[in-house]
Amino acid sequence: MYGGKNRRRHPRYGVGSLRTWVHRRGIVAMFGKRVEVVPIDFNALGMAFRCLRPPNPGDRLVCDFVKDHRRVANVVAVVREITRLANHCRCGVEFDFEANDHMRSPETRDSLKGIELLLRDVMIVG
Repeated sequence: MYGGKNRRRHPRYGVGSLRTWVHRRGIVAMFGKRVEVVPIDFNALGMAFRCLRPPNPGDRLVCDFVKDHRRVANVVAVVREITRLANHCRCGVEFDFEANDHMRSPETRDSLKGIELLLRDVMIVG
């Protein structure tokens, strides 16, 4: 649970016009749909977003991002934290760079870093 202390080793940035979609990974995902979520903060290693139906800690998700001219698809993430709030949940995820060949590729890391660079001008989140 989020206690207000910043436990991160790397800063996360405001999201500006970042659009984000998530869906569950695996067999269940074949029958599920991609859902647009409201991002809260982002860096090249992970992010937080708002959702109405939270996944469980440890679940694997697949994320797609669009920011200006950059698009990154099929980013595997692991749910690390869920905080239930009054009318939604805050979900914190860490990108899993060992999940598959796509996640191990330098292109995926560079694309996520490129989005982070675009967001650095938005606002720094504590």
